[in-house]
Amino acid sequence: MSSFYLSDPLVLNELKLQDEDFRIYQHCCKQFNVKTLNSFIRVVEIAGQFQLSLEQVQHSLARMTRIRIQGLPLITIKEGSKYLIFDMPRHREFIKQIGFMKFNSSKGWKALRGCITNVASNKVYKFAKLDQYELQDLLSDMPDEQLNNLKETDLQYPWCLRNEKKSRKIN
Repeated sequence: MSSFYLSDPLVLNELKLQDEDFRIYQHCCKQFNVKTLNSFIRVVEIAGQFQLSLEQVQHSLARMTRIRIQGLPLITIKEGSKYLIFDMPRHREFIKQIGFMKFNSSKGWKALRGCITNVASNKVYKFAKLDQYELQDLLSDMPDEQLNNLKETDLQYPWCLRNEKKSRKIN
C-alpha cells in the first residue's frame, strides 16, 4: 500500500495545513491498512524519510491532534505501556464512508473501481485505436494546419503531439 492511498477531500480542500504537516499526514495515510482499519505510524521512520528531527515530527503530530473535521481529530495519540499508540479517526471514518469495512474491503474496492471506470470511460480521444508509435507516424505526416488545431487533451498520448510540434520548430 505504500504507493497508493486514499485522500479525504475535506482534508485536502478545507484545511490549510503547513507543508510539513501535510507531508506527514500523507505519509500516515499511506501507512493506513484498509483491511484492518488500523494506522501504523513510526515517528523515527517519518523523521528519517523527510530529514526532520524527532522533535519536529512530534510537534507536527501534536498540531494535527488539535485539528478536527466534523468533530473527529486527524490524529490521536495515546500512551501505551512501552510505546505511543497513534490512531487516525477522521481517516478511518472517511474510509468507512467509501465502503471499506473491517476485514471486508471488497465493497470499498468495488466503489473505487466504479469511480475510476466512470472517469476513464467518459473521455473520448481522437485516434483512440492507434498506439503511440502509430499516432506519432500519423502526426508526422499531418499538415501544419491540422496539427495546430489538435489539443494535447484530445489525444491519449499527449507527448506525441508535444514532440512533433517541438521537432517542427527545430526544422
